Amino acid sequence: MQIKKHLLFSVLLILIQTTFAWSADKPLVSPKESPVIPSAYRTFLSSKPSTEKVKVWVYFTDKGIFDQESYVKTRKMLENLFTPKSLQRRAKSIKGELISFIDLPVNQPYIESIKILGANLRQISRWLNAASFEVSIDRLEQISSLPFVKSIKPVLTYIRDPLKEEAQPQSKPVESTDYGPSYDQLQQINVPAVHTLGYNGQGVLVCMMDTGFRKDHKAFKSAYLEGRVWAEYDFINHDTNTQNEPGQDASNQHNHGTLTWSTLGGEVDGSLYGPAYKANFILAKTEYVPTETRIEEDNWVAGMEWADSLGADVISSSLGYLDFDNGFTYTKQQLDGQTAVTTIAANIAASLGIVVCNAMGNGGPGDTTLVTPADADTILACGAVNSSGTIASFSSRGPTGDGRIKPEVVARGVSTYCATASDTNTFGYASGTSLSTPLVGGCAAVLLSAHPDWAPWKVREALMYTANNSFTPNKTYGWGLIDLLAAVQYSFGTGDVNRSGSVTISDAVYLINYLFKGGPPPYLYYRGDVNCDHTVTVADVVYLIAYLFKGGPPPCSY
Repeated sequence: MQIKKHLLFSVLLILIQTTFAWSADKPLVSPKESPVIPSAYRTFLSSKPSTEKVKVWVYFTDKGIFDQESYVKTRKMLENLFTPKSLQRRAKSIKGELISFIDLPVNQPYIESIKILGANLRQISRWLNAASFEVSIDRLEQISSLPFVKSIKPVLTYIRDPLKEEAQPQSKPVESTDYGPSYDQLQQINVPAVHTLGYNGQGVLVCMMDTGFRKDHKAFKSAYLEGRVWAEYDFINHDTNTQNEPGQDASNQHNHGTLTWSTLGGEVDGSLYGPAYKANFILAKTEYVPTETRIEEDNWVAGMEWADSLGADVISSSLGYLDFDNGFTYTKQQLDGQTAVTTIAANIAASLGIVVCNAMGNGGPGDTTLVTPADADTILACGAVNSSGTIASFSSRGPTGDGRIKPEVVARGVSTYCATASDTNTFGYASGTSLSTPLVGGCAAVLLSAHPDWAPWKVREALMYTANNSFTPNKTYGWGLIDLLAAVQYSFGTGDVNRSGSVTISDAVYLINYLFKGGPPPYLYYRGDVNCDHTVTVADVVYLIAYLFKGGPPPCSY
C-alpha cells in the first residue's frame, strides 16, 4: 500500500506529454541550395573532360503550384490516378488526406527547359520532385543557374559481385514431395506451420523489383494460370515485357530476378515453394545488367512510385546502390537514413503503407558495409545466414552512418534453393543477401494475409521482435533470424514497458522513472501508451495503477 500511495501522489505532481505524431506535407516551394552542385561533386567533375556525359539528378524548388487553393484542387484531381487498392492501403498508415505534395507531378515545363539545354531525360520522380538526366559536364552550370533548379547531384550506382549472386544450377529439377529442397529454408523461419493455418500470401500484392524475370519458368506457372500477375514494366527499355527480348537484353539479364521471385513466390509441388506462393504480383525490371553488372538508382525510384500507384502492399528489392562511375561514392557517414535518394524513396514508400524489404548487400564482414537503401530507418534490411543460422561472411554489416543497428533481420542466404533461368524447368542454389531478402519479403506478405489491417510498422515490428536475437540486437544479425509463426501470433498490447513478458507493478515503476527521473524509455515507445491516446504521460501511469490495484480496464492494444 505504501508503494501504491507513493505512485498515486507522484503522478499528480507533474504532467509530461510526448507525442509520436509528425507533420506530413512539404512546403510548396523550397529554397535553392548553396551551392547548387555540391562541392565534393564539383571537385570530382573538374577532373573530367568538359564534354564527358554524366548522369545526374536535378531537383526542383517547386511543382509549379504556389497557393493553397491550387494545391488542394490539383490534389483532388490526382485521386483518379491511384487504384482503389492503393488508396485503401494508404489509409492504414495515413490520417487525413491520402494524396499529398509528393504525389503532385513534376512541373513539365521545367523538364523541357533542361532538355533544351541538351540533356537527355532518363526518369522522373514525383516523390523527390526531381528528374534524372544524362548530360555533358559543360552544361551543368547553365542548368544550375535556372531559377527553379534546387540542386544537382549524381545518379549513383552499385557494382554487384557476381560470385556471391550467381546460382549453382542443377542439371534437372529435383523430384521430391511437398516442399522438396525448399523445405529447409522455409522450416528454418517457421513458414510451413503458418501455411498449415491457411496463410500463404493470398490477397496481398507484392512488387518484385529486379533485373527482369523468366516468366515462362514452371515456378511461375500457377501465378499466371490463376491470374495473379497483375502488371509488369521494364523501366530500362520502357515497355511492358520484363522477360529477355532478342536484340534488346543481355543473355543473363533476367537471371537474377528469376532467382528472387521464385524464392519469394514460386510454386512447384515437390520442388519449390516460396513463403507467399499465393500472393498477387507486379514485376518491375529496374536493374540493367551489362558486363560490369552496374545498376542505377533512378530506375529503382521510378519502380517504387509505380508500385505505389498500383497498390503494392510489399516491395521486395534485392538491389542496392553505393558507387558512382569512376570512383565517386556515398561515404559511410552518408549511409544515415536520409541522404541517398533510394533511401528517401524507401522511407516515403513505408510512410504510404508499403512494407519495403531490401538486401543489406554482400560487402561484409566489415562494419558499415551496407548499401542504400538498406540504411532507411522504416524498412526491413535483410542479412544472410547459412543452414545453421550462422551469419554469412559476405553479409554486409551495420551500423548505419548515424549509429543505428542494421540489419533488421536475417534469413537463409547461403545455398538458397530457387528457380534458375537457364531453362524453363531448372532449379538450383544461389547465395547472397539477394536470396535472404525475398524470404523475408514473402513472410511479410504472409503476415498481411493473416492480418490484412496491419500497417507496415506492425509487420516490421512483429518480424523483428519475434526473431531469435531480439533481446540483444547487434550490427551482425540485427534482431536475428525471423520466426513467421511467432510473428503471426504477435500482440501489440501496451503496458509491458520493460519487456518482461507480463504487466506488473514493475512496469508502473519503470514508467515513473522514465517520466520523472530521466530513466530509459519503454523498449517500444507505444508500449507505454496504456490508454491509447497516442501520448505517453502521467495519465498512463494512473491508468496502469488503476488496472493493477483497482480492477480498472486492462491496457489497450494497437
